Amino acid sequence: MQAYSVRKTAKWKTHEELPLTRENFEALCRFEIPCLRIKGFATNSECDDLVSAMDAVGLHKTYNVPGLLEPPRYVGLTQFEKRKATKEDYFAEVDQAWAEHEAVLAQMCWSPFERMWGLMREIYPENTLNLAEEPGYGSYYAGIIRETSGGGTLHADVTMYSARDYVISRVASQITWNFFASDVEGGGGKTTLHNRPYRVQTATGDKVQIEGFDRSYVDGAETHVYTPAKGDVILFNSHNPHEWTAVDEGQRRMGVSTYIGRLADGNFIYWS
Repeated sequence: MQAYSVRKTAKWKTHEELPLTRENFEALCRFEIPCLRIKGFATNSECDDLVSAMDAVGLHKTYNVPGLLEPPRYVGLTQFEKRKATKEDYFAEVDQAWAEHEAVLAQMCWSPFERMWGLMREIYPENTLNLAEEPGYGSYYAGIIRETSGGGTLHADVTMYSARDYVISRVASQITWNFFASDVEGGGGKTTLHNRPYRVQTATGDKVQIEGFDRSYVDGAETHVYTPAKGDVILFNSHNPHEWTAVDEGQRRMGVSTYIGRLADGNFIYWS
């Protein structure tokens, strides 16, 4: 049985979508701002390159999201989708996920993932940024390539609840970055961020629901709505509940996403 632990949350200091700097990233980790936007992360031709590669290879996996007529389709592997399985089950699929990932990147002249890691290393030159590794099992998969045109239901991404027995649960902060490779015109495809970090109280060992939870949890919370833009990256704190609307007919919401976790020693790991 889980009980919500709603805490008084300070208002965001600004609703301006600030650029990626060390100072701004620190503020994002402290829940002081809703999100960051990296404008012009990729050129139009690089965006088209990714979408063409996605279409050529195909997005053959589907998120298990109750209530969505068109759940996200993707290439890769998410730990969250395997949270009810064993560690052995998850890590048995990592190599195949990397093969799928490389099949897409082989069609392209650039990598959004390597570009993002380069930007992070520029602002934190004294810290390490490495692919997450699980003792006794090996490396995680990182780099979801996906179409999210059908919308996303209210949820929060909090590994200290969804991956309690994994090393990724030990991160002090969990940031998600989302690169958008297609124009999304009209009123659809927008993401709402709720300024109420997801916290619950449970007995030791109990499972915590981080999707499909009662909307009353975000009642009265400050919100920020961001619009995806072709070529831009949005970063936000994934502990804040979030959701997005389906795109208008004829539109597509294409891109990639990965988590960045900050450890207690200041170093970083990434995974999906």
